[in-house]
Amino acid sequence: MRLAALALSIGLPATPALPADKTDIVVLVNGDRITGEVKELLYGQLTYKTDDMGTIYIEWDKIVSLKTTQVLQVELADGRRFFGQAPEAASKSAALRLLSRTGGGVRVPVELAMSDVVRVATTVEGEAFYKRLDGSVSLGYSFTQANNVAVASVSADVGSRNRKRRWSVALDGQVNSQTSAPSSERASLVSTLERFMPNRYYREGTLEFSRNDELGLDLRTLIGGTYGRYLVQRQGREWRAGAGLAASAETGSDGIERQSLEAELTTTFRLFRLDSPKTNVTAGLNVLPSLSNWGRVRAETSIKARHELVHDLFFELSFNDSYDNTPAEGSKTNDWDVSTSLGYSF
Repeated sequence: MRLAALALSIGLPATPALPADKTDIVVLVNGDRITGEVKELLYGQLTYKTDDMGTIYIEWDKIVSLKTTQVLQVELADGRRFFGQAPEAASKSAALRLLSRTGGGVRVPVELAMSDVVRVATTVEGEAFYKRLDGSVSLGYSFTQANNVAVASVSADVGSRNRKRRWSVALDGQVNSQTSAPSSERASLVSTLERFMPNRYYREGTLEFSRNDELGLDLRTLIGGTYGRYLVQRQGREWRAGAGLAASAETGSDGIERQSLEAELTTTFRLFRLDSPKTNVTAGLNVLPSLSNWGRVRAETSIKARHELVHDLFFELSFNDSYDNTPAEGSKTNDWDVSTSLGYSF
């Protein structure tokens, strides 16, 4: 596997990283004190590992105090990021007292309102590469006996982030087959690298390979770059938008090859339910008007809704739409599908 080969090429640390002691202390609004280990705060929910109760999820607005000697990466709603430990309780309620590291290595105490914190991640020196990965995989299948139509779908993604950047690789594919007509395929492999900037701005590079038989596309290779901003970064929701340029090379089912320079307009919205069972919805729209083939416009729309069945096992409902107003000769201008699947996240 390529991912495994990448992990091996990076190598494991000479000395294994020791897990953090469960000595972190969380104080809730009702006065309860819970000793454990902070794992991550993401979209309003703190993942907290304990000895007696296992891993629990605590809503961030139910916490009035947090103490930990772990090194934290803290991100605020206004886009600022801090890096340091929180060994002492803040002087006021519902605040996080962080010994923030400056560029010169000096630790400066800052008190951050809990309501302003949108993300917390822990950093372990020498932590193995694979332990920093997050991802999911889902599979779906349906069969209609009346016309012998079978539809199989697969979706998988893996990635990681730190206080400066985020990378991800995502695969989506679907195969439709029936006895009375040729089978058709739709697939995409997208790799992204996002660089976080001050005041919630970001830069992102994209490398994409895609295929769509319904649109008469055998292969499209696209390289793009966008510059944008997170317009909303609140507990339970996130919205960003950006613009940039993309260059693509295509081979159509008619054998014709086309190259294109395109403008890229993109937006992504994420909505999260904080209570268990967890539910999240991610919607994205990319519009690519061609600058070299004036009048041509492409667009990609996707909506994915996930609902947790049991811990890390989820049900997914997804919608995908691809549009090209000048496809290969004899092909459709629009292709969309709705699919359901079961998946696992890690």
